[in-house]
Amino acid sequence: MVRRSVLAMLAVMAIVLGGVVVSTPAGAVVDSAVVVPSPNPGTTGNSLTEVSCVSVSFCVATGNQDGGSGSQTLVEQWNGSVWSTVTSPNPGTNGNVLYSVSCVSVSFCVATGFQNSGSSNLTLVEQWDGTSWSTVTSPSPGTTANVLSSVSCVSVSFCVATGFQYSGSGYLTLVEQWNGSVWSTVTSPNPGTSDNSLQSVSCVSVSFCVATGYQHSGSSNLTLVEQWNGSVWSTVTSPSPSTSDNVLSSVSCVSVSFCVATGYQYSGSGYLTLVEQWNGSVWSTVTSRNPGTSYNVLNSVSCVSVSFCVATGNQNSGSGYLTLVEQWDGTSWSTVTSPNPSTSYNVLSSVSCVSVSFCVATGIQNSGSANLTLFKTLVVSLTGPVPPTTTTTVVSDPVVPAFTG
Repeated sequence: MVRRSVLAMLAVMAIVLGGVVVSTPAGAVVDSAVVVPSPNPGTTGNSLTEVSCVSVSFCVATGNQDGGSGSQTLVEQWNGSVWSTVTSPNPGTNGNVLYSVSCVSVSFCVATGFQNSGSSNLTLVEQWDGTSWSTVTSPSPGTTANVLSSVSCVSVSFCVATGFQYSGSGYLTLVEQWNGSVWSTVTSPNPGTSDNSLQSVSCVSVSFCVATGYQHSGSSNLTLVEQWNGSVWSTVTSPSPSTSDNVLSSVSCVSVSFCVATGYQYSGSGYLTLVEQWNGSVWSTVTSRNPGTSYNVLNSVSCVSVSFCVATGNQNSGSGYLTLVEQWDGTSWSTVTSPNPSTSYNVLSSVSCVSVSFCVATGIQNSGSANLTLFKTLVVSLTGPVPPTTTTTVVSDPVVPAFTG
């Protein structure tokens, strides 16, 4: 989920075909990152804030575009060869933004964000049926602001969207659930005394979801992690290493015993990456890279197994914002060289991996001039060597794939 997720992403623990398992080797690495051309229909601004892939030949990216008269939704689709725009609704008369998307197949995706038609922001949910996008009614309990920053679907009949709402006395968490027919609000905790926001969610089943963000109590932002057990949402203790600012912008789970959350912390002299890991019992911080001298943020993470995750964001060393890609090999995080088409501003807002050999990252780049600042979509393909196939006998039920937002 930025903020949000952002940034949404497909996390698959294992691909099950008949009676064999295609396993993920330890130490899998990304060895190539290249820019892929993507459309820019907006004349003054285009941004892709989230991407969700179900295969190497089907990905959907969402965001917003601006033609000078207000923000409108932007949806682009990958068919294995090219990215193309897809028509999407804009119900708000004063602005529409899609922050997140989660796909479970080529015929079912859900995108979330907000719309504005007057004095308040209302939630926005749109659904893909394999042919077209349409709006779906969703609750807006806040009096002045309602935003769904992230969405995660595990089937056509179970999705969870998270974000925040404002009712005049502080920001509160917002959780909504899809049952195949309607969206409804679900009660969620608000441990922060003034502000609470859930910027990302990842579900592996109808009885296990994790949402991350931040809470504010007094003078600092602390990490916020909440967990769904099939009946209720509850807070889970998570580290906040910085004394002033800690945010978990994204989360990706592959099972009930392995999740990774990424974001940032403030060190007093600059922003540093923040990575935390769930082992089924506790959250703990994991050392991550900080190549930028003054600014390092991980906006999104996507895991396909306990030994392969990719996180994306941006870094700054004083001469402009550069893309940042880091990968987990089961033991440690390392940086991956990534392209920077703009000379001044490059950000990767989201990443989605379907295997150790195929990930897609999306974001924004600045291609402006002295007279006009034009933001363009940025799509990067992250690939690695295809691992050899090994087979083992399946002795238990396969883990349900986790689709994250």
